[in-house]
Amino acid sequence: MLGNGLHVPIRPEWVVPILQKLRAIDKPGHEQDFRVDWAGIRTRIPMLPWAPSDLAGTTSDRLPVPTDGYRSEAEEYVGLALSLTNERSDYRIVEVGAGWAPWAVMGVALAKRLGKPAVGIAVEADATRAGWAMQHALDNELGATRIHGTSAQIAERLKLSEADLSVVQAACWFEETTLRFPVLTEDDMGGAVSTDEQANMDYRGAFFDHVDVPTVTLKTLIGGDEPTDLLHIDLQGRELDVILPNLELIAQKVRFLAVGTHNRYVEGMLQDQLLKREWALLLESPCSTYFDGVKPSLTGFTTQDGNQLYANSRFRDADPIIIRAR
Repeated sequence: MLGNGLHVPIRPEWVVPILQKLRAIDKPGHEQDFRVDWAGIRTRIPMLPWAPSDLAGTTSDRLPVPTDGYRSEAEEYVGLALSLTNERSDYRIVEVGAGWAPWAVMGVALAKRLGKPAVGIAVEADATRAGWAMQHALDNELGATRIHGTSAQIAERLKLSEADLSVVQAACWFEETTLRFPVLTEDDMGGAVSTDEQANMDYRGAFFDHVDVPTVTLKTLIGGDEPTDLLHIDLQGRELDVILPNLELIAQKVRFLAVGTHNRYVEGMLQDQLLKREWALLLESPCSTYFDGVKPSLTGFTTQDGNQLYANSRFRDADPIIIRAR
């Protein structure tokens, strides 16, 4: 049997009501470099090379439907919004493959606005983007700390962190080791780890210099006593390497799982493995592909990333809109 009898998939007409719950009444000033969105989150536009420059110095009340044009599509916002409803007094979010940590920062900032103590962890292998995550947290008045070192040192330092957001400069993997990561240009958000010690080509067939990066495991990130309200994973095709060895851990600890998908095999495997464990697939946008030429991986043919949002039936504290009527 696949799926569960607790949750129902999100209908298109529910997206706007769900997102409206995040709307800010009092917004901060946008100042010269910032875009302030409908939820009151400030984004430093010049920091993001792909963001339209005319967004700087503006405030918007428009919901991100179908997209906001610089961060993401409505589906990812819906996952964040749903994760903020829980029966506990606190909130926890982990973002893996975080880039500038838009979801971890937004989740912590909005939880604090709701009066909940909140903790966020953002895992990013690239040093420049880890710096962006730190800046984005500070721009939204969050205390942030940057954690780096060996795998063992990262695990220990993360236990001791009391910051609103811990930015972990590492790659998430199924074991503690060292991997290779490409040296990217600032406008390239498509980096993925490689297990090849002599790596000089990425999954797209592009050639890059690579550097060694330490890894951090999901056990380190979500294995504590407290549940994680949202685990957001975006690893440019390496999602299964991290998720499949940790299916039981994720099932025990995570309320909502949001995955950026980068090939159809990943999408199908996640559906098969999660639905048979009584997760519900609330929303999905399949990735787009164009099978032209020769690529070293299926992900190399992807032209537009996809999204999947899952709800865990082991946790029953959820927005009533997604609970099946009895």
